[in-house]
Amino acid sequence: MIRRSSLVVVSLGLVATLVGTAAAEHRRPEDPCACSAAKPGFFRRAKLTGDWGEHRDHFEEDGVLVQATYSLEAFAANGVPRPVTVGGLFVASVDLDLSELVSSALGVVHASGLAIHGNGLTAELNDVYGVSGNTAPQDVRLFEAWYEHTLANATVRAGLLSADQEFVLAGHATALLNATFGIISQVSYNVLGPVYPVAAPGASARLESDLLTARAAIYDGDQHNVHGVPTTRPHTFLAIGELELWKSLKLGYWHHSVTASDGYYAILDRQVAYRVGAFARVGYSPDQAISQYIDCGIRIGPGPLRPKDFVGVGVAFARTDRGPDQPSGAESVFEATYQAQFGWLTIQPDVQLLLQRDRTTAIGAVRATVVL
Repeated sequence: MIRRSSLVVVSLGLVATLVGTAAAEHRRPEDPCACSAAKPGFFRRAKLTGDWGEHRDHFEEDGVLVQATYSLEAFAANGVPRPVTVGGLFVASVDLDLSELVSSALGVVHASGLAIHGNGLTAELNDVYGVSGNTAPQDVRLFEAWYEHTLANATVRAGLLSADQEFVLAGHATALLNATFGIISQVSYNVLGPVYPVAAPGASARLESDLLTARAAIYDGDQHNVHGVPTTRPHTFLAIGELELWKSLKLGYWHHSVTASDGYYAILDRQVAYRVGAFARVGYSPDQAISQYIDCGIRIGPGPLRPKDFVGVGVAFARTDRGPDQPSGAESVFEATYQAQFGWLTIQPDVQLLLQRDRTTAIGAVRATVVL
């Protein structure tokens, strides 16, 4: 009798463990350090509005994931007419897993929208990087809207896409506030997108194996839109291809038909020690406004000071030729940031040093991000 009771207890425990594991696997993994909801994969499980009496978790298990985030930031710099700027970004998104909601043969639908307000320092500094990755013209707009389908090791995505959500990325750079530590400014400045806050009609594909991941995409090359909604049919294109080896080395190429320009890049991004990751990226785009680009940096965390905090340090260099009416030559930026997480609230002080041919500017900033 004792043996049968023990067997029942063990069996029930095993079933509970398997059910719990399956539920945990279905839940979206938390992104530990991305500094903005505009960055790919941003997700925090702690939220100001809670779990809605466990309804939010049930929705996620049923295939419905709703997110809303607001970030408020202030930047200050010396030697510019408007030394202090304040801006904010509200991001809302919904993901529908049709394999749970409709049929196991279907994929995922995603849509996101932005509300942007305030100003940034880049308009004052006229730099090529973008002091803040959140700064953009004031608008309420649609961002991405796509359908993604996975079959075995192949994934296809089509709809309104932004290239900075999939390409030319280094995961260990995501804690840094400067826009160039997302997709490199050599792409965003030379071809203008589609990158945040603009998405364009396009399609991307990804083929994955343990050794190699291949990515390719084609987008509308002009990106004409009103509040994020395309207003013309695509007749030009931006094409990007990327190979990733050993989940740490990426080699890529892009071609923009509007400017008849090409670009080549390489990325090394990996964990180098316990709590320490490093990245380095180089780019070459002949006869373009930014012809040469290099950046590198490290990310420390989570911890060791607080269990969920991160430290990020990065430096970027670009060689520019922006024409006779624009400052050209070498341009560099150094950044150090600390990301302090308090559940649904993240406070991030940040310092940057911008070196341009005609001046050097010290920049201080703080960003507060609330996950709603």
